[in-house]
Amino acid sequence: MALSDANSTGPASKVRATETAYRGLRALIVNGGFPAGAHLREERVASRLGVSRTPVREAIRRLAAEGWVRIVPNQGAYVYEWSKHDVEEVFALRAMLEGHAAECAARNATTTQIDELFQISQGASAVLPAKNVEDIERIAEFNDRFHKLVLEASGQRRTAAAVFHLVELPITLRNFHQFTAAEMERSISQHHAIVDAIAAGDAQWAGAIMRAHVLGGKALFIERMETAPTEDTPMKSGGANVLNTILAQSEM
Repeated sequence: MALSDANSTGPASKVRATETAYRGLRALIVNGGFPAGAHLREERVASRLGVSRTPVREAIRRLAAEGWVRIVPNQGAYVYEWSKHDVEEVFALRAMLEGHAAECAARNATTTQIDELFQISQGASAVLPAKNVEDIERIAEFNDRFHKLVLEASGQRRTAAAVFHLVELPITLRNFHQFTAAEMERSISQHHAIVDAIAAGDAQWAGAIMRAHVLGGKALFIERMETAPTEDTPMKSGGANVLNTILAQSEM
């Protein structure tokens, strides 16, 4: 019997199993356990996650709706394969929109918002060097809070809505989880510079740094694309720990 089915077969157990399958499969995709283009055979995925095929099927449908997976009729599900053009388009849009937001934040941010941006960037720095999965996840949370607060401080609601859609795309999420320690440190350092520019009320400076920050992420992602593993390549070091952490959290 699969691990998630061991205690109960009731509705609550089924919900937990589906959530476990969703979070576990998403972690494997993010960390290269199932690279771009990989065929997600239900039996194989279920075996790796320790659940039955039914929650895996539901997880795949959910991930397809979010853009992580592509379902081909009569063939099956595949990890979505982003082209270089896709990456360049998304990051170019993000650079324009978030650069504009940073400029507006330099004009409109309140003292409270500036203080919070400073605290977020300092909090991320305090986690460095990120030596384990938990540290990386904490920095990811700080990163998300930072960018959302810049958008909030900008006062530009339509810009914020457009960026939210782009940031939620898997290509940006996967990129962050593949940062090296040095790249993560550089990213956080750029956050500090953005805060300094916003605090100084220098819109041109804030916008320039934010655009460089986002475009730097694009360059790293394209580099990762060119050296991506094949479906038969073992999951990179740390991937199994990410999966175990997520599975443990789903049982709390």
